[in-house]
Amino acid sequence: MGSSLLQKKAKSLFLPTFLFLLVFSGFSAQATHLRAGEIYYTSDTTAAKNPMKFFFTLVTYSVAPPPFEDLEATLYFGDCTSQRVPRYSRTLLSNGQNSTFVNTYRFEHIYSSPGTFTVTFVGENRNGGVVNISSSVQQTFFLQRTLTVDPFLGVNRSLRFQIPPIDVAVRNQVFVHNPGAYDPDGDSLSFKMLEPRIFHENDACGNPQGRTAPNYRGLENFLGRMYASRPAGLTLDRNTGQLTWNTPGVLGEFNIAFVVEEWRNGKQIGQMIRDMQIFVREDPNRPPVLLIPRDTCIVAGTLLRDTVRARDPDRDPVIITAIGSMLPPATFPKLNDTTHIFNWQTSCADVQRTPYQVVFRAEDVPPAGRIKLVDLRPWRITVVGPPPVLVSAVREAGSATRITWNPYTCANVKLIHIYRKVNTSSFVPDVCTTGIPVSAGYTLVASVAPGSTTFLDNSPGLDASQTFCYRIYAEFEAPAGGNSIASSEVCSSGPTGTPEDALKQQISLHPNPAASRIIVQTPTTVRLQNVQVFTFAGHSITQLVPQKTTAGWALDVRSLPDGLYLFHLQTNQGYIVQKVMVNR
Repeated sequence: MGSSLLQKKAKSLFLPTFLFLLVFSGFSAQATHLRAGEIYYTSDTTAAKNPMKFFFTLVTYSVAPPPFEDLEATLYFGDCTSQRVPRYSRTLLSNGQNSTFVNTYRFEHIYSSPGTFTVTFVGENRNGGVVNISSSVQQTFFLQRTLTVDPFLGVNRSLRFQIPPIDVAVRNQVFVHNPGAYDPDGDSLSFKMLEPRIFHENDACGNPQGRTAPNYRGLENFLGRMYASRPAGLTLDRNTGQLTWNTPGVLGEFNIAFVVEEWRNGKQIGQMIRDMQIFVREDPNRPPVLLIPRDTCIVAGTLLRDTVRARDPDRDPVIITAIGSMLPPATFPKLNDTTHIFNWQTSCADVQRTPYQVVFRAEDVPPAGRIKLVDLRPWRITVVGPPPVLVSAVREAGSATRITWNPYTCANVKLIHIYRKVNTSSFVPDVCTTGIPVSAGYTLVASVAPGSTTFLDNSPGLDASQTFCYRIYAEFEAPAGGNSIASSEVCSSGPTGTPEDALKQQISLHPNPAASRIIVQTPTTVRLQNVQVFTFAGHSITQLVPQKTTAGWALDVRSLPDGLYLFHLQTNQGYIVQKVMVNR
């Protein structure tokens, strides 16, 4: 009986195995064509907003002509399940490299439980002729990405690439590639190299496992002439994703891969593999060179405007473009043949924890028959929240202090954080410094709802004779997050402090109107700490730093346009407001 059962099992195994080998061998012979690919996802965007449901998009880049196309594709979801779907679309790659087609497949899946899952695609096979992978035509194409399924994460969308994974280089000329990656949720991204992989085996429940492609050799093994102006060898910038090959020394078709990691609140929530190809050709053309601004920070609500230029060593015409998640509404108009202007009117909705990235691209237009070359440069822009306007800190009974601030200008705020320090601080934040660093010496007192405009600090154990100084800042909502610049400092003194009316009698400003400088005269016991400048409509413009002189406290007002202003003068003995006219 045991022998009969064994024979039945053998027969049951033989037929599917035979059919698999027959199909596999025929498919491999016909469909050796995959050049590159990537897997995207987004959490449920329907009205149900099921946190366990995800939509996936598989994008492959192939050179297969009909009838050898992949009309279907299978995606493995990492939970012992998979789905096979028909191809959604097929288009010709716009950069026209070797008649490469872009194939798109769409999937949806509901996970049964939270966790971290590895999603996989295995394609048959890679295209032939790849220099740095042995027998590439016989090797599978293997893609993976991980995602975190967690109802508490909220919206979770994978990063996006804006630049295709098929590119062209010229021997002995510096090659650069940037995927134009951004995360629609504002999650931070980091990049690291990875060796291209092929299918190895299935795990116990059928999830494909990979291994390094046979005899893979990195691009650092195919170097030509080096240019001192760029990083030597092969480099990948961890923060910007800028890949530099200085320089290709061998002609042919090369494969590389790298991983992009997605981070939220210091925790990795996913990663994605880009497997791509570079064609190295021979041509006397030289790439153009871009000149871009330095990385910058900007306060939400203000206009960012800067200049981008390009030059070509062969004096060929140059086409300059910009790629970034803020384009539009940002604009990039042409000023002249070598110069463009980047304009971005930022808003509160643009505040996020991580920098935005614009990738500028300069492509030359050489004579007919020559290979077009490009230069790519990333520009990182951090949008921060405007500082809240802290109006006053008034001592009430005992050591209790009531602080008051103006309603905050941004609606997408999670909390207002309130900090206190005994005596004044020398901390003056610049536009790239948000929140309140530990080095400033403040202690967190409370965090209140964004609609609040007052708070009573009656913390136990405070010495009523001391001077308490306060700052506040705004924390923005997840997932983008981000903080505002800290407010100016306001202080409250103990019972011996000078009342506001009496303090006004002791302080004078002259000249008023002023053209370039105002002198604030105070008694020797009164120290001017900072001056916040407001319009008559109550909008904060800037903060002036008083400079002690023999004549009094000097304020430089040359940066202020002509007009009438409210100067909020904060001293060690209280706070007053004075009207000031600037007139040149």
